[in-house]
Amino acid sequence: MKSVTFVALACAAMLQLPQALAQAPVYPSKAVRLLVGYPPGGASDIVARLVAQELTKMNGQPFMVENKPGVGGMLSMSLVAKAPADGYTLGLGVSGTLTTGPHLMKVKLYDPLTDFEPIGMVAKAPMVLLAGPGFKSDNVQALVREAKARPGAIMYASGAQAFELALQLFKSKADVDLGSVPYAGGAPASIDVMAGRVPIMADTIGAQQENIKSGKLRALAVLDSRRSSLLPDVPTMQEAGIAGYEAVGWTSLVAPKGTPEAVVYKLNQQVEKVLAMPEVRQKLVNLGFEPAYGSSTALARTIASEYAKWGDVVRTSGMTVN
Repeated sequence: MKSVTFVALACAAMLQLPQALAQAPVYPSKAVRLLVGYPPGGASDIVARLVAQELTKMNGQPFMVENKPGVGGMLSMSLVAKAPADGYTLGLGVSGTLTTGPHLMKVKLYDPLTDFEPIGMVAKAPMVLLAGPGFKSDNVQALVREAKARPGAIMYASGAQAFELALQLFKSKADVDLGSVPYAGGAPASIDVMAGRVPIMADTIGAQQENIKSGKLRALAVLDSRRSSLLPDVPTMQEAGIAGYEAVGWTSLVAPKGTPEAVVYKLNQQVEKVLAMPEVRQKLVNLGFEPAYGSSTALARTIASEYAKWGDVVRTSGMTVN
């Protein structure tokens, strides 16, 4: 019921835009903060700075990225949720902080469905199932057959909660028993997979595209419901026979709940213009992202559906809630 209400409110807000625009003061009239839940230099930070740079040019006011790492990116989102709803504090909302991470916290720092105004999607970070060069199963169905023949024997390297959840979903959809080996990140996980110490892993395409190109890792399937332009010859999980499977990472812009509709609409339209710029699109692709503009209503629907989906995965997988 909460998810339906969330989307319904977003749709109602869009219908009221003409009146809100007519009454809106000039925005922005001062600097805007864009909070990012990760350290400087990472992929999410670079995406935020790329968008902020163009919004600064469009508006004649600085859009300043502020890094607030902590609690898996959720500290930053909690600060956004508590900020004044005036359009001068925005957040880079990612799938991990809006749809998966809160389910792994006993004490939630915010409610993704009620504490934010979705502005719009920015980019997708497609994930991929990878195998080391020595692993004999060279496609998903071969992996499933081997896993069924040896329940619990095949292990996967888990470098982050998002990838752990993606593989928990794979286990459920494929009805296989795989073991998890935790790592401090995707880089150390990939080292052991390339060395053959652990046979498979999941990660973003962007993080591992050089290892894929060099043959150090083999891409078995893209985890999105459609093929990625970054790996056009690699099948999706559904094409590989895992019906109903989809696990996608993404980045978006959100504002505190109650931010004026006119501000949300203006920012959404400007993000669309930013993502239409060829140089911006190319920079995102170089980072391993796919530009993915969407309306604020579409983002609201995505947050609601993905939040429900990953909540089910956490509950059925038995994953530890901190």
